[in-house]
Amino acid sequence: MAEHGDLQIAILIDADNVSYRKIEEILNEVKRYGIPTIKRIYGDWTNPYVEKWKDKLLTHAITPIQQYSYTQGKNSTDSALIIDAMDILHSDRVDGFCIVSSDSDFTRLATRLRESGKLVIGIGEKKTPKPFIASCDKFIYVEIFEKNQKKETVTKKKQQNQPKPAPVDNPASIAVLDEETLELLKDTVDDTADENGWAFLGEIGSLFNKRKPDFDARNYGYDKMSHLFKAYKEDFEIEERNTDKSRIKHYYIRNIIKRPLAMASPAPAAETEHKTPSTPTPSVPPTETAAKTANQNNRKKGRQEKKRQDKTSSEPIQNEAPKVQEIQEQKAESQASTLQTPPTNMLFPSEGNKITADDVKKSQIRITKEFKPLFPTKSQKLRIMINAGEYECNFTYRGRGFHVLKLGKEAATQLGLAEGIQIQLIKLNEVSFSLQNKSV
Repeated sequence: MAEHGDLQIAILIDADNVSYRKIEEILNEVKRYGIPTIKRIYGDWTNPYVEKWKDKLLTHAITPIQQYSYTQGKNSTDSALIIDAMDILHSDRVDGFCIVSSDSDFTRLATRLRESGKLVIGIGEKKTPKPFIASCDKFIYVEIFEKNQKKETVTKKKQQNQPKPAPVDNPASIAVLDEETLELLKDTVDDTADENGWAFLGEIGSLFNKRKPDFDARNYGYDKMSHLFKAYKEDFEIEERNTDKSRIKHYYIRNIIKRPLAMASPAPAAETEHKTPSTPTPSVPPTETAAKTANQNNRKKGRQEKKRQDKTSSEPIQNEAPKVQEIQEQKAESQASTLQTPPTNMLFPSEGNKITADDVKKSQIRITKEFKPLFPTKSQKLRIMINAGEYECNFTYRGRGFHVLKLGKEAATQLGLAEGIQIQLIKLNEVSFSLQNKSV
């Protein structure tokens, strides 16, 4: 396949599912991925609703394909587009396809084109069914173009009234990342990061687009992905690094892991109980009055207890049953909580938790289901003891997926991290763990 910017792309447009007003923005978007060598639009051109398309077709050299609607309710346009796409595929004249439609009928076509090694770009409305979106390498919402048009209008007005340039992003259109997308973005940063946690923005974007084809920073009001990361300062660190070319800078991203309060005082809490207490203030020996007061209180408590017993004995016997049941329930809850307390000593490997070659390469240990109760419920720094040495390691919490303990190269070397080894994990406290290589 040709280089990214030199790809030859066939644009196939379903006139029933796109407005003529957006065709210029659509063509400009496709040019970001390659050269549109074939441009065709399908529809019944005898219908009056396509009248406004004519000027656009001439301006942008788009070939209209006539497809009559033989039967009401049947979309013959889809069939014509699919047949042409397969003909173009077998002619081997293009490197990729751009299907402009919001119709799920093209899902199988997109899948077939990708199976043949072709790049598939989808462009449609936000109502587009998920299967069609997932079948594309990249899917772009046409609503982005509407935001750009509004932004250009606002920019022109500001330029007329003020000499200052317009801001990079459009504050009016900024949306918040949903929790699922944010967590997936954090996972992608982890999966592309080096041993210090830094990941190159280009690699993040490439992998994230494969995992979520319809993601685009512009959907959230940001012109570039780097601007989106800068907006989420509580979740990500961003670092600019110079390259050989002075004007070009590379962005590197790292997840922010909040340190727990316990890290500020590493000494175990148990030691505080054995500290030498400060010299107490001399106390006055109990006087006769104090002793008398204590006796009065004891007698008062005795009378209250006697009254309570008398009252209890006078109540019907059936009232005792709920009390007995309540006591039994409390005992059952106590026993259940005791059983649910996770062990503090476990041995790798277990089912689904073997050390793999990928783990060794990334200097990490994956924390699977049976080990999760031992670890915190949020991403943070942990103290790891290995062969009497102490290391500060990144722990990444991933919700329903497996967690990740990034040891770093030095700690992994000290542990002797290798494929298939046995590791004993001992929990010392909430933020401290011990790792021992049992294969040595």
